Amino acid sequence: MFLQKNKRYLTGIDWIIHALDYASKKATGVGNVSQIVLELDGFPPQDDLRERLVRFIKHYPVTNGRPARDYNFAPYWKVYPKTTISPKLKIHELGDRAAYPQIFSRLGQEINLSFDTVREHLVFHLVRAKDRNFVAMTFDHRLLDARGAEAFLGMFQQEQQEPEDHFENISFSRPAHLNRWREKFKAGRQVNRAFLSLAKNTPPVLPLPSAREKKKCKFKLISFNKQETAGIIERAYTKAGYLMLMPYTLAVTMRALQNVFFKRRIHAGDYVIPVSIDMRPPEKVRQEVFFNHVSFFIFRITPMEASNFSKLLESIKKQMYDQVKSGLLQDFKKASFLMRILPLSVLARLMHLPLQGEIASFCFSYVGETAYGFSEFMQKDVLNIFHMPRSPVPPGLGIFFNQFQGRLNVVISYIDGVLEEDELSTVAADIRSYLSTQ
Repeated sequence: MFLQKNKRYLTGIDWIIHALDYASKKATGVGNVSQIVLELDGFPPQDDLRERLVRFIKHYPVTNGRPARDYNFAPYWKVYPKTTISPKLKIHELGDRAAYPQIFSRLGQEINLSFDTVREHLVFHLVRAKDRNFVAMTFDHRLLDARGAEAFLGMFQQEQQEPEDHFENISFSRPAHLNRWREKFKAGRQVNRAFLSLAKNTPPVLPLPSAREKKKCKFKLISFNKQETAGIIERAYTKAGYLMLMPYTLAVTMRALQNVFFKRRIHAGDYVIPVSIDMRPPEKVRQEVFFNHVSFFIFRITPMEASNFSKLLESIKKQMYDQVKSGLLQDFKKASFLMRILPLSVLARLMHLPLQGEIASFCFSYVGETAYGFSEFMQKDVLNIFHMPRSPVPPGLGIFFNQFQGRLNVVISYIDGVLEEDELSTVAADIRSYLSTQ
């Protein structure tokens, strides 16, 4: 069979991310887009930053590619090395009185915009507001996952410090994986059984607004200082076990969101929460920056478990152990290769079938310590780094955790109308309170 050795064939996980992008565009007009934000102690020179970004992007024409199908029907990322598109840098001057809500509103406006062309996947922003300064990168999740985006900005910063190092060991090509079919089908049976166990009923969800033009994403940041974060980590290790921050933060999130479901009298069925997990060893992130390298835990939580923090935490830990022990994460990656033959429109519909039209009660991720390994950006100290991903639609609600140099951040991402303002404030307050006491 004809194969091109130097092409970057998309994995099954990549193709699922493309299907989520397709579904998001159909539902909201905007694809599966995210944003990484650096808070800086100072404002980088905008002309200098623009020139450096242009030079940097020229080394990585993969950032201006687009999906295509090869002669063997496998999807791949088509690259145009001779026609690299210069990245946009938008400047936002918000004035002396702007605070975090205004900053989030402006960055939220940008993430609700579509890219201009099929080959544009990155837009950069400089935001200045009194004594607060931010650099943000809006990125297409088909090109970069969360840790990849962190590492990509790290590559940019390293080039400013070591101009001769362009990370030549980055892996751009990927084989088509048109082999080992028995292994893939066996993994598919395992994954299918796992999904059938979830499909006993439709999970509780918060209603989405019906009008497409109203489905704009909004965000709220909850940030903890180093001392507060150290206390949270100590409590997590005591309650959940060493390095068990993901189960602990998921339990806190479930506990906080259940209050909203109960007040809305939405408590029929079990909650279903997909949790993305980065499958790269930390030392491999710099070699596998582009595209998606995740798999998924799928947690099923009963309303009774969600009402009792100890039982909730034990249920999450047990399910995590069981899924790791059974090899479900690896099976999910293998089985997803079988999905690449499907057109995105078909795959997007297929993903809704197991849960009777829904995908999840809400989405969750814990990125962990950042892959951006520097304390400065363009000679300005980095005070914090956090993510602003658009929540998939459905469910239109996601909670996302990350750490930067001993600081924990939580971002609530929601489609406008899914949460009312008083509910948003309550969820944020409950998450802060539970992380400090549970």
